[in-house]
Amino acid sequence: MPYRAVFEFFPSGVVVVDARGEVQGTNLGAKRLLRGLIDRPKLRCCDLFDCRRAGTPLADHCVTELALSHTGPLPEVRIDVPAPGSGSIWISAAPFGGSQQSVVFSVRPGVVGDRRRRTEPHWMGGPQLRIFTFGRSRVESGEGPLAGEWLGHRPGHVLKYLITHRDRVIPSDELIEIFWPAAGPRGVTSVRQAMHTLRDRLEPHRAKHAQSAFVAARSGGYELQRAAIWIDADDFEMSVRQGLKSIAQGEFETGEAALARATGLYRGDFLAEEAYAEWAFAERDRMRDLAGQALRALSEVKVANADLEGATEQLQRLAELEPLDMDVQRDLLAMLLRRGRHAEAARRHELVRRRYRKAFGEDPDYDLADVAAQVSAG
Repeated sequence: MPYRAVFEFFPSGVVVVDARGEVQGTNLGAKRLLRGLIDRPKLRCCDLFDCRRAGTPLADHCVTELALSHTGPLPEVRIDVPAPGSGSIWISAAPFGGSQQSVVFSVRPGVVGDRRRRTEPHWMGGPQLRIFTFGRSRVESGEGPLAGEWLGHRPGHVLKYLITHRDRVIPSDELIEIFWPAAGPRGVTSVRQAMHTLRDRLEPHRAKHAQSAFVAARSGGYELQRAAIWIDADDFEMSVRQGLKSIAQGEFETGEAALARATGLYRGDFLAEEAYAEWAFAERDRMRDLAGQALRALSEVKVANADLEGATEQLQRLAELEPLDMDVQRDLLAMLLRRGRHAEAARRHELVRRRYRKAFGEDPDYDLADVAAQVSAG
């Protein structure tokens, strides 16, 4: 049983600290919920959970000390994450280990504005939103898909812009410049109307004048309440980075599982339907680069495990992702020849040659015979 992989992909966030409260490990769920905090060096539980800070539920306590002095799990408590825009979370903690005691925390999303000491799990009535950005974008709530043409209109464009720049507050002036450059003084009204419509689309049953669970107004701008929203691009990026890190540390089974999850999420270009929107170019290229790193690393793991069929599959995806990268194309041709698929290799080489000539007016600097000689040489 690959217990490290189980830890990484456990549905709830998991944080492990030592008896002094110093963070020893976090899984992907915790990284998503505690973004903006989790990568800081020498983290302590008090940095993550606002221990001993006036006005917080843990104002008079360190939660690690409480857990170590308690028999069994602590009651669940809701806290606001210290990082801006991270929303709220519910945590519980329990001690484990022998003489070198540690504490394990369970972390799950909270409901924005909910001040109860306890709440039902978020999948039983709390706000939830799932946003898929790879390929044609779509949005799902706890009640199902939020379908309709609105994603192709201004409210949908604004949502996609917020997703693209999800790590910061977007000033209203920036939205005006992007979407209403000729509006003049009416631009502020246009932004407000678009935000009102967007919130109605995301939360059709929200009470009048109630705070939005998903799009917050902050300091003359707007940002996503990311603790209440799952975005495939976030999960993808964290899985890629964790997979590459695990492989670098020699944890190949865990790394392969993380990279397989990442490549499964990547189902096409980021916001593919916005192919000509300049504001999406940089993030689309960044996601594509991460996908390339994941596919390359996963193919290398497959080769190391003598899984040539699996390696070929990853290289084929990588070759389609980077059609003009001649090193990638050469690696795929070599793999096909290594497996005896000579006719397929010949067809692919001709396709690659035509693409390259069309783009650059010349043939690649190698031909199929060069690749075959390389394979024969071992």
